[in-house]
Amino acid sequence: MKIGIDLGGSHIGIGLVNEEGKIIEKKEIDLNLKDTTKLTLFIEQYILQEIKRMLLKNEVELIGVAIPGNPKEGKVTRLINLGIDNWDLKAIIEKEFTGEIQIRNDGKCAGIAEKYYGSLKPYQDAVFLCLGTGIGGACFIQGKELIVNKNSGFEVGHMVIQKNGIQCNCGKKGCFETYCSIKRLKMQLIQVLSLNENITGKELLEIVTRRKEEQVIQTILQEYIENLIVSLSNIIDMLNPQAICFGGSFVYFKDILYKLLLEEYQKPQYAFYKKNLPQLKLAMLGNDAGIIGATIKS
Repeated sequence: MKIGIDLGGSHIGIGLVNEEGKIIEKKEIDLNLKDTTKLTLFIEQYILQEIKRMLLKNEVELIGVAIPGNPKEGKVTRLINLGIDNWDLKAIIEKEFTGEIQIRNDGKCAGIAEKYYGSLKPYQDAVFLCLGTGIGGACFIQGKELIVNKNSGFEVGHMVIQKNGIQCNCGKKGCFETYCSIKRLKMQLIQVLSLNENITGKELLEIVTRRKEEQVIQTILQEYIENLIVSLSNIIDMLNPQAICFGGSFVYFKDILYKLLLEEYQKPQYAFYKKNLPQLKLAMLGNDAGIIGATIKS
């Protein structure tokens, strides 16, 4: 057995994963603390508590962690959307576990899971985009993950799509994720519909689905899709993949976004490779992808 931990910008998921990549047991919790010091301590305590509980009942050969930011040698720098920096996560886990530990970028873990077990399995050249609190991703060329020597690479969420655009937490302006993260979409919808900012994603989706024909909602959704297409066109022109897969919270909003995306995607002005555009796929593994991918050995 293996333990997979998915630490996202707004939640933690921890699962026990078997050799076939199936989750046997899973627990999830939302992250709502604003104080960075308290948040770090809370995450550490929760992770150690769940690891200890799982180790009591199971033989575990590996613990894998999917985490935003740039993990290197067990240490994590620049968890932008959590406000955490220079965190020795491996040393924390070693308090309860002396076996193999691997820590990788969460977008890449989710992409690896989709490549091994999900929507990208049939493709040699593919891109995975994780659209959630931020935007991460993974790239596969000739069946192998694109891995670079410096940092984690393929920070596609920080590709600039608007010169002098919206300020991003990374310090730049106009990043892809400032326009197309699902967090950003939710904030816009909550604002224009005058909803409580603490509304759940499920409740928001129900309201938007019911009122999706209203012009104010149509305008936001259309703008979101147009910005997404601009970003896709850049990715396609650089990498020319066979398929692009969308994961993260995007999958939960598929009923209001995916059809619009497919319609806009067919317009000819967006891509250099007009006749052989990549297939657009939805992630099969949902939010489980990070947990599963964290346990796949690199």
